[in-house]
Amino acid sequence: MPSAFAIDGGRDVTGNVQVSGSKNAGLPLMAATLLAPGPSTLHGLPPVSDITNMGSILQYLGADVSQVSDNFTVDTTDAKSRFIPTQLTDSLRASILFLGPLIARFGHACLSFPGGCSIGNRPVEEHISGLRKLGACIRVTDTYIEAHASQLQGATIDMQTPSVTGTMNLIMAACLARGVTHIHNAAREPEVGDLINFLVLMGVNIHGAGADQLVIHGRHSTPLSPCQYEVMEDRIEVGTFLILGAICGNPLTVYPCHPGQHAMLIKKLKAVGARVDISDDSVTVWKAKQPLAVDIITGPYPAFPTDLQPQFMVLLCLAQGTSHVIESVFERRFGQCFGLRVMGAGIRVCEQTAIISGVEKLSGALVSGSDLRATASLILAAVVGRGRSVVGGIRYLDRGYYHMERKLSKIGVVVERLHV
Repeated sequence: MPSAFAIDGGRDVTGNVQVSGSKNAGLPLMAATLLAPGPSTLHGLPPVSDITNMGSILQYLGADVSQVSDNFTVDTTDAKSRFIPTQLTDSLRASILFLGPLIARFGHACLSFPGGCSIGNRPVEEHISGLRKLGACIRVTDTYIEAHASQLQGATIDMQTPSVTGTMNLIMAACLARGVTHIHNAAREPEVGDLINFLVLMGVNIHGAGADQLVIHGRHSTPLSPCQYEVMEDRIEVGTFLILGAICGNPLTVYPCHPGQHAMLIKKLKAVGARVDISDDSVTVWKAKQPLAVDIITGPYPAFPTDLQPQFMVLLCLAQGTSHVIESVFERRFGQCFGLRVMGAGIRVCEQTAIISGVEKLSGALVSGSDLRATASLILAAVVGRGRSVVGGIRYLDRGYYHMERKLSKIGVVVERLHV
């Protein structure tokens, strides 16, 4: 049954928010369990819908998946490669991450093209070209991808763009290749580093975590070992609540987090006028009393994250002056703009740039999100907006935020989940 949030806005938020484990880190870790026959346990993995859908694919492939709270155990002893149909990949972009592990362990992978949020074209060329460098024979049709390889061979791969999922797929494939693989222009996102840490614990020798040059020593002759692993905190959830703190925090503390991973966001929050205090594993934010307009350009880490652009736009809607948001990662990532305009925002979109003329206030309204982060954006707007809002599209929110209404309620937001 579709859900919506009813929010009575216009109040400050205060207190502490404990964020969940990272969905974006957990998805590749779940795929990587296929590389090591046996039971691996991922601790701190929130059972949001994307995670449970990933688990369904693993079960379809023959793995045994069990969950206790936020701990997932995946036993891949009896897993096998088989065609992954559209009904399993249609709503999950991360299903592409099975390509590397399946071809590495079983010599064959075939899956329907992945789905996910409709935020623009997300091509798989980096995955395909890199796997071909490793020796895979790949067939791509309008509806599916199929790959074969009797034994992957280490290679030097020069990525044209630092694709996050592309980097992850190539790392996982290289783990069981014969010889050494060098990946140049690799993605530097912390979630890539989390995957590398997991694979190292399984027994792979990998150098360069956090850098754009990676070296993977394949373990083709000896199997990897299943393991237990604590998933990193959700970097985007941290950022979402830090932005909320800058909008109406009095103050708001977000934990656990690695502040260094949020350097660009914190820089922009300070530029807007928010007070930000940093400790080893938390960040506290006071609202900007008279927020100032700033410009942002999204890009690969460590640039401003595209997954926080929609939420940050809410803050800019209330800033004095005119702000520019340039979206350089996805071509359709301004899905929040219509709803924000309904709530009173002054936004004009010209191709990949949104021009925001700040207003004094936002007002409650009936709005609906069109993707995961756009829905989060409208929820932040509803929290600060004066009056009552009903925000639809919560099915998108549930893909990536765990118990969002509970966390909002704990910091003073009057929120109710409606089943409509």
